[in-house]
Amino acid sequence: MKIEIPFRTFAAILIFATVTFLVIELRYQLLLFFIAMIVAMTLSTVKKFLIKKGMLKKIATPLIILFYFGILFSILFLIIPTLVGQLMDLSLHFPEIKSKILTMPFASSLVKNVNELLQNSPDLIKNAESLLPVIGKQTFGGLLSMGIFFIVSLYMFLDGNRSYRWFRSHFNERVQERMDQTVRDIEPIMTAYVFGQVTTSTLAALVVFVSATLLHIPAALTLAVLAAFFDILPGIGFILIAFTSSIMGLAAGAEAALLIFAILTAYHLFESYVLTPYIYGNRMKLSPLVVLLSLIFAGTIAGVPGMIAILPMVAAYSTIEKLWLRDLLKQH
Repeated sequence: MKIEIPFRTFAAILIFATVTFLVIELRYQLLLFFIAMIVAMTLSTVKKFLIKKGMLKKIATPLIILFYFGILFSILFLIIPTLVGQLMDLSLHFPEIKSKILTMPFASSLVKNVNELLQNSPDLIKNAESLLPVIGKQTFGGLLSMGIFFIVSLYMFLDGNRSYRWFRSHFNERVQERMDQTVRDIEPIMTAYVFGQVTTSTLAALVVFVSATLLHIPAALTLAVLAAFFDILPGIGFILIAFTSSIMGLAAGAEAALLIFAILTAYHLFESYVLTPYIYGNRMKLSPLVVLLSLIFAGTIAGVPGMIAILPMVAAYSTIEKLWLRDLLKQH
């Protein structure tokens, strides 16, 4: 029996395989592009708001650009040098933290387990030392990606409408209408996500910075930056920053460690049950289980960038299904 495969089918399979391969290989760059697009949408919303309030367009756009570059320069020349200095000074507090940990009830069991691990894995320290160049390379790559992200998001803010119109012109009128409706429905979701995340991350950083400073916990700014970053990861982020802050709090005493843990727990409850519902409303209404599974799935596939990008994707799914997938799903 002779089986003939039409050339069109073979070409379609080849194109699908090629696109799938490119998406997998370029997943980090695509996620960076997606996050930059979300930020550009938010900047456009801010510009529309300023113009609506009476500001001239020729003033609103440069003002937003100036503010955006102000954030970039603050990160590069104020925050990062301070972080590096605090991290270098952090080694001075390690003996103090170690002595506090050794006085705790579980210390003997912890020391025993660590010693057994080192005895059974003699190459562990060597392997850890070999990771230092990799960490340095990843840090440099992260800073480079951040620079590219700023440039791409700014370019999309300035030229996004023209690029969208050019891309839109390649489709028929029916598809163009769907594309326009998709943008109208998704833009408020993306904007709400960015505004909400910036608000909660900023508040989390302020709470950690003020608390750590008042409790004389070392590396207060470093902990604040970590809090702002970890706040992007719902649930998981609280565990990470609470654990890190409590360990660092041991340098100022067990009371400081317990107190900052209590403060972060109280803030986490306030953010989860009061602040977040108020900021997002119904635009980002996702169940905790969906959030957790989405973060695990995205983190496994694409690491931290995937975990950052997945929540607005999931929140926008209903719009995508309504406009693009409903007819296809009905057929099956």
